[in-house]
Amino acid sequence: MTINQRTPLFMAVALASLWSSSSYAAGINSSVDEAQLSNLTVSSQAQVGNAVSASMGTVVAEQIEQRPISRAGEVLETVPGLIVTQHSGEGKANQYFLRGFNLDHGTDFATFIDGMPVNMRTHGHGQGYTDINFLIPELVESLDYKKGPYYASEGDFANAGAVRIHTRQRLNKNLLKIGLGEYGYQRVLVAGSSELNNGDELVAALDTSRYDGPWEVEQEQEKYSGLIKYSFGNSINGGAITAMAYQNDWTATEQLPERYINELNGDRFDSLDDDTGGKTHRRSLSYEGWNDFGGRELKTNAYLIDYGLTLYNNFTYAIDQDNGDEFRQHDERKILGGSALLDLYNGEKTQWQAGMDLRHDRISDVGLSGSQNRDIYERRVRHRVEETGFGLFVQNNHQWSSKLRTQIGARFDYISAIVKNRLENNDSSGESDTQVSPKFSLIYQLAAQTQVFANYGQGYHSNDARGFAEQDATPLVQSEGADLGLQTQLTNDLQLAVSLWWLTLDSELLFVGDEGSTEASDKSERRGVEASVFWQPQPWLILDSDLAFSRARLKPKGEKEQHIPGAIEQVFSLGMTIDGLGDWNAGLRLRHFGKFALNEDNSRKADAVTLLNAQANYQVTPAVQLGLELINLTDEEGNDITYLYESRLPGEDVPAGAEGIEDEHFHPVEPRMVRANLTYEF
Repeated sequence: MTINQRTPLFMAVALASLWSSSSYAAGINSSVDEAQLSNLTVSSQAQVGNAVSASMGTVVAEQIEQRPISRAGEVLETVPGLIVTQHSGEGKANQYFLRGFNLDHGTDFATFIDGMPVNMRTHGHGQGYTDINFLIPELVESLDYKKGPYYASEGDFANAGAVRIHTRQRLNKNLLKIGLGEYGYQRVLVAGSSELNNGDELVAALDTSRYDGPWEVEQEQEKYSGLIKYSFGNSINGGAITAMAYQNDWTATEQLPERYINELNGDRFDSLDDDTGGKTHRRSLSYEGWNDFGGRELKTNAYLIDYGLTLYNNFTYAIDQDNGDEFRQHDERKILGGSALLDLYNGEKTQWQAGMDLRHDRISDVGLSGSQNRDIYERRVRHRVEETGFGLFVQNNHQWSSKLRTQIGARFDYISAIVKNRLENNDSSGESDTQVSPKFSLIYQLAAQTQVFANYGQGYHSNDARGFAEQDATPLVQSEGADLGLQTQLTNDLQLAVSLWWLTLDSELLFVGDEGSTEASDKSERRGVEASVFWQPQPWLILDSDLAFSRARLKPKGEKEQHIPGAIEQVFSLGMTIDGLGDWNAGLRLRHFGKFALNEDNSRKADAVTLLNAQANYQVTPAVQLGLELINLTDEEGNDITYLYESRLPGEDVPAGAEGIEDEHFHPVEPRMVRANLTYEF
């Protein structure tokens, strides 16, 4: 059986063996040859430094190709239990949900692409803002995910987990892909690769798309993503240099209050402010290297990122009846950083590794302004920030016997920031903080095809520097968690992974509707169970399913525990892939998330949502393929997101002493749509 679908990590040992175990730790790897990938066989033999928890896994390119994806961020839904939605236009970062977290736009889930961090510290729209709209799904070679804070190599934001995406170093063939669909959807992708005279590889791609959407106010989204990657050397001494560029402009439709639909007979796809939306860009240059350093393996990574976002929001509409509630968030920065990992010692039974990472954010302008028709009338908050983070870690992998091994690690992190208030004579303030985080994993080979795991670790996320430099907020918020898991191959065609987990966080970040941002809240505790099943009953048929239940609660001191608003506690997905039956293949994906609390006492709940997407491809000739995607096949009338907060419509009366009316606010799931694409390989 070949690995051509998302698998638990124990099913990807053959993949891992193509890299050293250190490549998992650093997320820096050399390319896997496409021919090798297609012929890999499953091995359950554990190696020192391989799988250390039941909550790890690898996604390969074939799995992404076999699922319908309506937006780039949905690549992350290949992580079991992770939900990706959108509540404010295709150019804004997605909304993420995992392990009982409403991760907002990425806080508590660390994301990397070719070693570059995507999460933004001290961001204009929210801490940990993670926008992967620049990603070109067809150029993803593999994706490694790790859930929980048990891995010494993962630092800031890696509480619920971390994911490291690797782009391709070569393509089998050059390709031209043209997509057309309802609501003004258009896409053109051109990508190709070439082997140079000296054996080096060059990959280049340009992805352009336009989309209006089903909204009353058309999105008029225009997105451009480009990539050039030069790979050199071999698997022992080599590297890759990658340049990426991305630009996106769009008009957004924000969430609507239920009373607008129920009392004023408004349409679910209406807009109450046709000026919301924004523009963003990201340009980067990065390097990844792997070298033999005196008989020991050295992995290095460096990157430079230029990033900007201007975002216009209006969640509360007209609490200010004179000016309206539209506001502008702005972020301009340069990010410089890198990482290194060195195998200190490789013995027969033990391995020592040490690594470091460094990141500096030079934020030239981050702020919040009142606006009307996208014109600023009031500067409310405006800062310049210099923020630096440094991490140092060490870990030991030891094989105690043929059945028992451990991974023990520790991580030291330091963060500092200097914040200048641009509205108050450039007055500056500074603060710093440190944290030591222990990590421990025990792995026992229960049977030839079964492993059990016990994991414990501490982690953290950083807070907005403006808060800890000016308002005495805690710079680093600690987490603590544990996992107990099992991975087993029941038959040659059936695999199962199960995990029981627990996680606490010293301070929760919650969404604030009238500001469109987050604020720190009380301590939280989460626990749950996850299960993943992979079954191939026929050579041409693959079935996979993920099930996750969690319990998320706030723990205010001296008070009764409370529900966490927005924390999805039930997630289920089911996938079916048909391939190898002649000239066509097909895929079907079902995704369900259950009801969840909208307030602390759980008196108001959001409805459950079930979506079904499908795709089919037909190979017309060896070079030409036709594809059809059906998004929201059953035309589900659900919501991508639901919040409970106060708002006021223009001219609306409110109770005496109140600013607005508390109501449920939602952003609807997009209706059923059909998209067709033509792919030409040459």
